Amino acid sequence: MSDPIGTNWKFLIVEDNETVVKELLEALPGFVDPPDTIESEVFDAFADAKDRLKEARFDVLILDLKDDSDKGLEAASNPVGLEVFEALKSTRFAPVIFYTALAHKVRSQETSFVRVVEKTEGIEKVKKEVRQVLQTQLPYLARKIEDIQRAYMWDFVGTNWKEFKSAHEQADLAYLLARRLTVSLEGEARKLARKLAGKDVPLADPAKVHPMQLYVVPPVDGCRLAGGILQGDIGGETAFWLVLTPSCDFEQEGRLLHVLLAHCLPLAKEPEFLSWQQNPVTNAGPLKSLIGDHREKCQPERFKFLPGTYFLPDLVVDFQQLKAVTPEQFEKLKPIASLDSPYAEAALSRFARYFGRLGTLDIDKVVVLSRLQEGAKPAATAQDDPPSSAK
Repeated sequence: MSDPIGTNWKFLIVEDNETVVKELLEALPGFVDPPDTIESEVFDAFADAKDRLKEARFDVLILDLKDDSDKGLEAASNPVGLEVFEALKSTRFAPVIFYTALAHKVRSQETSFVRVVEKTEGIEKVKKEVRQVLQTQLPYLARKIEDIQRAYMWDFVGTNWKEFKSAHEQADLAYLLARRLTVSLEGEARKLARKLAGKDVPLADPAKVHPMQLYVVPPVDGCRLAGGILQGDIGGETAFWLVLTPSCDFEQEGRLLHVLLAHCLPLAKEPEFLSWQQNPVTNAGPLKSLIGDHREKCQPERFKFLPGTYFLPDLVVDFQQLKAVTPEQFEKLKPIASLDSPYAEAALSRFARYFGRLGTLDIDKVVVLSRLQEGAKPAATAQDDPPSSAK
């Protein structure tokens, strides 16, 4: 799915066989549909290609593995093309099509954006893989992120740099940039999601939140926080768990004796879901209430719904089912994701309200209604009484 005016994709071709280069250049225009176009750079020296990656960004790499001028055994066992691949990974993101006679050397690297084509399969196979990579929209996403960063640096930082006079103010720029990128990408998320998913996938109402916006995935390495979602065995029960211990407790060395976790129940086993499965039309109400964190016929703060996505099933946090584990047990649990701010804080606040509630007897409504009814009766007036002289 391209922009109406078309996208000019930038390809880097690393290949020292002139015949193969000629075939690729002739076929390149057919790798995309109009109005998209392709602009390419070709390198026959692998070292030069590594240097070029440091200077410029490319949307796709078509990469040979072996320098044909090197006939040694070492060249076959440690192909120089892998050095270019590693240089790319340490510099920036771009999908790679390995087009090589040593395909077996890189089969283990294959993913949705790293493809391997044996040279005996020909240019048509390369074309097919390139088109599939572009259809993932990952090159578009990578380009959009860089565009947002570039625009911010030129339009704001470049214009206002003189205002950052002290070293402290210049250090502040790092935090400004991080926050600005976050906000800008959130603003672009809907357009990016539409481009990635097409028209068949429903998107969130602009006035509401998409389920993915609740999570940070993967969680920050080595950072255990309140609102973290973990998976693992506790007391013989393998399940998902939500961290309730305040984040600051993890930073106080020697003070954290136990970590408090809430059990996350699979939505698929909850009665509201099972009832909805039987009749989605008439039984949707209770399920909607549960998803909306207003579960019927129970204390409303007790449960918290966590929407599912590719890394997580739909879950219902039960703040009544708690486990306290030691830090050693806690470290054995697998981090899956963490709730982003302010959703982590909202979950903890909900837990605090549930456990901090003060139970009281209900007011006797009959007594209150009786008093209101009595007060609503029309009062007798002076005109209603007979004059005293007439008595």
